[in-house]
Amino acid sequence: MRALAVFALLASCGAAAQDAPDAFQVTQRFAAAGALQTALTRIAQLQPAAPAAPRWGDWEQLRCELMFRLNRHQELAQRVAALPSSVPENVARSCLLQGARAAIAVAQGVTARDFLARLIWRQDPAADELRQARLLVIESYLAERKPRDAYALMLRYQQDLKPVDRDTAERFVGALLAAGMEKEAVNWLAQLDDASPLKLQLRLKARLIAPAAAIAQARAGLARTGNSAAWWVVVQHAAALQKDRTLLVEALENLLQLAADKPPDRLAAISTELWQSYAAAAQDIANQNHLLLGEDANWADYASRRAAASPVVARAFFAHLAQQSPSSDTRRGAQLQLVFSLQQGKLVLTAIRLFSDAARFPAAQLDPQARYLLGSMALENNQPLTAARYWEDLATPPALDPDEWRIRLAQALVRAGAADPGAAALHALIAGSKALPAGIVQRAVAAVQELQDGGHAKTADELYRALLPLAAAPLRREILFGRGRIAEANNDFQRAADHFLEAALLIDSRATDALAVNARLAAAANLGRAGLKDDARNQFNWLRKNVKDPEQLELIRREMQKQ
Repeated sequence: MRALAVFALLASCGAAAQDAPDAFQVTQRFAAAGALQTALTRIAQLQPAAPAAPRWGDWEQLRCELMFRLNRHQELAQRVAALPSSVPENVARSCLLQGARAAIAVAQGVTARDFLARLIWRQDPAADELRQARLLVIESYLAERKPRDAYALMLRYQQDLKPVDRDTAERFVGALLAAGMEKEAVNWLAQLDDASPLKLQLRLKARLIAPAAAIAQARAGLARTGNSAAWWVVVQHAAALQKDRTLLVEALENLLQLAADKPPDRLAAISTELWQSYAAAAQDIANQNHLLLGEDANWADYASRRAAASPVVARAFFAHLAQQSPSSDTRRGAQLQLVFSLQQGKLVLTAIRLFSDAARFPAAQLDPQARYLLGSMALENNQPLTAARYWEDLATPPALDPDEWRIRLAQALVRAGAADPGAAALHALIAGSKALPAGIVQRAVAAVQELQDGGHAKTADELYRALLPLAAAPLRREILFGRGRIAEANNDFQRAADHFLEAALLIDSRATDALAVNARLAAAANLGRAGLKDDARNQFNWLRKNVKDPEQLELIRREMQKQ
């Protein structure tokens, strides 16, 4: 910490050039360790102001890399546009490439091409940099939805840089297929892996293989490689060619399940397409089985009978009823059946994403059991905000113990950052309780610790105090330690020392486990700050006699020197 303070001070005062490399290396290590935001903050503090200063270019190159990795695309594009002409060529080339990538990410193709023109014509790019620049020019036209222009440059790239590597060929083909240019994509058919789903998709779209054969190969690929979106894309297109709406539903369900890397608007588009496909498939099957629109009871009965043998068919019917039935009871019953069937089919993310539009599916209008299931699935998939949306104001679900429900609700709300509702749920759990199961108390303490770590110290202290009489001795030590931290942060050193020392002595005054040692050390430090020097010295002396670990002894020695 002292080193960081010194670096900041030197930077603010105009540090000597020989100190900059050390600061720069530390910042590089931060970035390599994944602390990207921290590294970028250090650059803002420590990079010399003048571009002519020593190592300014190194700082700027690292800044450009980090801004791109942190998706600060617009800001990066603006910074690269203002890049001084005097920067070293290697820095200019690196930042211009990153700036072009950033401009493409925000669909600013003209800006990207301006950066790349500066790189190609004003710098002296290495062969690999020139290759990257030409590919980025192609990407810039794709970002602007100009696939014809991009295709012309793909052909020129292939002419100049034969043979095109497989990764580049796959990117060309993928982009052209997305633009509906399968005939043009055939140019790179030979470069694709014979066993890849992309090659199968191209062959299908180019009418080089029948839909039924493509489906069989895609299912074989799924069996061989596991669930993969690329194989389901093949199934989706083959199902559309066959007009097999049930198979199309199956493909879209799996694509929505596997769409974790897609932006929100794309997830919403897949969800909408799936709802529409559910409705179309249900109508087709209803016509085949002489089921009339409006006969909701017959539709629900048919779906229930088909649930085990054809869950996709059943879900199509339930989805139709969940949206179209005039009866709120029928809609809610269908919602529950749809969610439950998706859960049973291991399509939990599909279920969550189907109902994610709060405007279309307000939580209060969903079936209560469906809300509970959706919230549970969201929490299991680390989506506490979604879980909180479904669970807030929900009554205790059937067959669930009220205390178990309150602690689950509290945990979800706290993890979602809803501190006040989370604390209210914890108060409701604790209020009037003379005893709670040990496991629930442990989870409640963990939730309070999250509140404390999130900056809600006063609320956490109140909840710790309420939980203290409900906790067994080992957990009481954790509560007392937490209260000690809060008092210490408030500079109430006497109270902090009381809590820490009580935690250290609660089970056994001779205990030397990690919590007891840390609590006694914290107690000694706070006793000293409170002016109780003799009491502090006695705790330090006990620690010196009973602690054997050399690192802990060194820490104790340093704390004693502060007194």
